[in-house]
Amino acid sequence: MKIKALFLDVDGTLTADRRSYALSLEAMYELRRAVEVGVVITLVSSNALPIVVGLSRYMGLNGPSIGETGSLIYHSEWGLVALASRSAREPYLALLREFDEYVEDSWQNVFRLYEFALKLRDKYLERAREVLQELRDFVERRYPGFTVDYSGYALHVREVGVSKRRAVKYVLERLGIDPSEAAGVGDSYMDLEFLSELGLSAAVSNADEELKRGVTLVLSKPSGLGVAEFIRMILGGYV
Repeated sequence: MKIKALFLDVDGTLTADRRSYALSLEAMYELRRAVEVGVVITLVSSNALPIVVGLSRYMGLNGPSIGETGSLIYHSEWGLVALASRSAREPYLALLREFDEYVEDSWQNVFRLYEFALKLRDKYLERAREVLQELRDFVERRYPGFTVDYSGYALHVREVGVSKRRAVKYVLERLGIDPSEAAGVGDSYMDLEFLSELGLSAAVSNADEELKRGVTLVLSKPSGLGVAEFIRMILGGYV
């Protein structure tokens, strides 16, 4: 399979592990090798777009940047592309007021336009799915058209219909690349949406079990080491 485009989640995927923000140096090396042979590499993140664009540039990548869980895309030739139509600021502020026992604000929200993030307090990390459901029920009942997801790093308040999947489809269409010629890697169950659009999908070894069950390939190594493993397989023609 000839892979022309590679889509990568950031937190937990390109990092040293799922609790770290430090990027894997081995993954960085393999990514630069892929860029050198012409693979278009796009970061697909729930982070604020300026962070994703900055990472992409300083890592030497060559594709568009997707931020705010697919709400925004930036490409040097396209400029800023907004796929969201409504800001989730109001439901995000309501969650911050009503559920401060569970969550705290994220400094990134100053730089967000459509999708907003909340940090789950440490003492509730083991009850993350339970808390998520309570917050999701609150938002969907009080603010129709909005929902909440949990990436493993943060809770994300977004407009329904806005997703990494939609953003990845948009990028592929703009680049003129068929999904069968694209691959991707993730670590969270949230990544299954966009990975299911691609011809070749992989989960790092420490990924959520839901993601592992839905992808083409489960890698033998965790997080950034798994990404490096995957790129070596692609460039070596082993997948």
